Amino acid sequence: MVGIVMLMGGSASAALRPQVARPLQAAERALSAHSYAAALHDLALAEAVPAKTAEESFTILQIRAAIDAARGDHAAAAADYAALVASRQLSGPKLTVIAEAEASSYYAAGDYAHAASVIKAYLFRDPRYHQLLLQSYFKLNQCTPLGQAVGSHGSLTDLQMVAYCYAATKDNEGYVRTLSLMVHAYPTPANWTQLLGVLATRSVYADRLALDFFRLQQAAGVPATEPAYMLATQEALQAGLNNAALTIITHGFASGVMGTGADLDRQKRLKALVEKRVAGQGAALAGAIAQARKSNDQQRLFNIGWNRVEGGDKAGLHMMEEAIRSGRLSQPAQAELEMGIAFREAGEMAKAQAMWRPVDDHGGAGELSN
Repeated sequence: MVGIVMLMGGSASAALRPQVARPLQAAERALSAHSYAAALHDLALAEAVPAKTAEESFTILQIRAAIDAARGDHAAAAADYAALVASRQLSGPKLTVIAEAEASSYYAAGDYAHAASVIKAYLFRDPRYHQLLLQSYFKLNQCTPLGQAVGSHGSLTDLQMVAYCYAATKDNEGYVRTLSLMVHAYPTPANWTQLLGVLATRSVYADRLALDFFRLQQAAGVPATEPAYMLATQEALQAGLNNAALTIITHGFASGVMGTGADLDRQKRLKALVEKRVAGQGAALAGAIAQARKSNDQQRLFNIGWNRVEGGDKAGLHMMEEAIRSGRLSQPAQAELEMGIAFREAGEMAKAQAMWRPVDDHGGAGELSN
């Protein structure tokens, strides 16, 4: 309850004419006794006094705000507090107290737009009202300002609120962007599973970036199915990444996802093929490099280099960089993403981060790099 004593710093009766002060004092006594109808009646008597001074009108408004707040009429109380602020007779801590009451009353009345407006104007730096601002944006479905107020390093609960806002408004780009912030700040398996589950529905990750997407799932600790292991192994073989194929299928068997079931024979045949390719690649390496350079097949040169890195030979990094510098790769953003992966696998995380940071691509590679 906001009364005249608290706001004015003492009793107001000495500063008001008796014909105004007497009914206001009666209104306060009725308010203290929770007799709201009587309090409003006494307040009306004070309001009916002609030629009121600015201070008298201001004091009447204060008591009306206290009455409306006490009887639970939040919309009326909010209007009262707004009028007090608009009077320009408050400053410093007194203005802050009324702004707090105004914002809280607007929120309680369901007027979230005005609640947010008051908080931004007077209480933006007050952490006590930060959550009320977030909740106001959320209830208004204003996801962009909500996300801006939460920031990239907000609490997990607040980021989840932003994500839910975007999901509820069917803004898929905003939803994915917020899930990405969540896995950066809170890289739990549950958050990764949520993000990658959404991304998995995009055709680019089931096609051109299928192998890169599978690698990201594995790095994030998201469980993969037997068909996913099989597909990723075949994609790696098709790209000439025999060492990656061996790593993938070996992990599939070691994890228990592969090695059982109706497709066991097919799994074993694929594993045998991978092992055969890996065993024979050393003898053919020099010829493969020479042929790629002769035909100016930069994508093949890139993949040969990547395969060497995944086999433990860092010399492959130079071949990958050479292919990127050529400017002849059809998917340069994807190559930069994969160059970053190669640096990571070679234990050069600083270079990996530097490679991923500038990837700018709307075809999926930039999204994965972030």
